[in-house]
Amino acid sequence: MAFICPVCGEKLIESAKSVSCCNAHLFDKAKKGYVNLLLGRDASLHGDSKEMALARYTIMEKGFYAPLKEEIVNLLKTELQHPAVIADCGCGECYYTCAVSEAFQDAEMLATDISKAVLAVAKRRSPTFLKAVASSFALPIASDSCDAALNIFSPFAQAEYTRILKPGGVLLMVIPLEKHLWELKQAVYEKPYLNEPKSTTIEGFSLRHERICEYRKTLTGEELKTLFGMTPYAIKTAKEDAAKLETVSSLDITFSFKILLYRKEC
Repeated sequence: MAFICPVCGEKLIESAKSVSCCNAHLFDKAKKGYVNLLLGRDASLHGDSKEMALARYTIMEKGFYAPLKEEIVNLLKTELQHPAVIADCGCGECYYTCAVSEAFQDAEMLATDISKAVLAVAKRRSPTFLKAVASSFALPIASDSCDAALNIFSPFAQAEYTRILKPGGVLLMVIPLEKHLWELKQAVYEKPYLNEPKSTTIEGFSLRHERICEYRKTLTGEELKTLFGMTPYAIKTAKEDAAKLETVSSLDITFSFKILLYRKEC
């Protein structure tokens, strides 16, 4: 197992109810299928709430992000060899993690997220591999141990991805494009804003593939409220603006992403 002890950095060994290292640092598994490897000040960070996690689970189960999931898996298949160690950093409720695990059944999956709540929800989808509560900026993963790292709508911790990936390892990133969920924003905000373009240059990595995944889906009023509830907009938006969705019966929504696949330079 490529997870390491957050106290001393030694390899963690998994047992039925816990993980521990040779220095007797022991971390119990929660009933929801994760182990908490956050330490110190990071332990006070909570990430997404249970409500956001459940909303995201519902939206994913309805298939609204299935085209993106399929593009991610297909792109990884073109570049990643079997067997592989794959880290999904900021894995959320493991929708994409499980799809990649199914496609690479001989892979060792390492799933981390800073939110206990989303990892608890993840057990509904991924009971077979261990998940760890951890910050992407202090990953409890051994250096030069991973063949691939996934960064899908999560904070970009470049130094940690550089550290954990083997030379020539794959980094797959997904970012929202300018008009992602544009119609949802129009329904809520008086002056909606476009997502800002991001640079695709990463020092120490070469860009191998760049793909656009864009499509439209029709969502009912209830689905729109759930979609809004899974996003950061839900906690940043005034109640009177969010309430505007109560009057919308259905809406065609644009889903727009860029998928970037890099290799770590040797």
